[in-house]
Amino acid sequence: MVKDLRGKIKHQQCLKGYTTFKVGGSATLFAEPTNPEELQGVLDYGKEQGLKIFVLGKGSNILVRDSGVEGLVVHIPRGAFGRIERSDEQVLVEAGVSLPRLIHRTAEWELKGLENLVGIPGSVGGAVAMNAGGKYGTVERWIEEVSTIGYDGALHSYTRGQVDFQYRNAGLGQQIVLGARLRLEKGSREEILHRMREVYEEKSGSQPLSAKSAGCVFKNPPGQSAGGLIDQSGLKGFKVGGAMVSRKHANFIVNWSSATAAQILELIQRVREEVKKRFGVWLEPEIKIW
Repeated sequence: MVKDLRGKIKHQQCLKGYTTFKVGGSATLFAEPTNPEELQGVLDYGKEQGLKIFVLGKGSNILVRDSGVEGLVVHIPRGAFGRIERSDEQVLVEAGVSLPRLIHRTAEWELKGLENLVGIPGSVGGAVAMNAGGKYGTVERWIEEVSTIGYDGALHSYTRGQVDFQYRNAGLGQQIVLGARLRLEKGSREEILHRMREVYEEKSGSQPLSAKSAGCVFKNPPGQSAGGLIDQSGLKGFKVGGAMVSRKHANFIVNWSSATAAQILELIQRVREEVKKRFGVWLEPEIKIW
């Protein structure tokens, strides 16, 4: 197996450029499989070596510590696992496709449903794994089937009813999403594009979409808004080094000036403590911290 993967496994690969926060250290081992066979080989290698596996797509929901990641980071590279196929109102899409690309493609096909997810970055694999969405709905609504590969190399296929979709979680555990089959609805291209513009304009007016961030940092507590609680705590614009609570949306932390992961982590902690002191609510991170 090691011979088969010669040149595929890199050592001490810096991860800073692979995340939207643009911070963090290096991965002990790093692989970029470009097809299912290579991915299976990488996972087999990880299993044989007893390595902890970390899965990295577009890096839009991840904070890598400055000390880096001890284990094997499996990165789905640009262009890999990128197939999109349509059959009437069904769309088969692989995990490496960016969610924005999928949304635009389905709009071209005059299939509606995903336009409400405009402004959410990341890959389809990540979107399915975390049940990405917002106030206008989540990706779960349109999924009919999900295909995965376990960290043990075993392939799986699940119908929507077999996936334990929850708030910001699909309950897939130690599995990597390979793709999904969606069932959308026929619509007018003009109306779909109009809705996309509406949603994007709303988000761009209230969220720092162009900033170096990882989206919403905290999950919304039941019946409450994490951003609202942080805002009411007077924390908009609060800084720790180069990390700052966005002045545009309080549930975003932005890397405004060469922040370190340690500064972002300290700011996360300070925000949680202040919200807990004022409202008795301990905010749970939505982002993954490696």
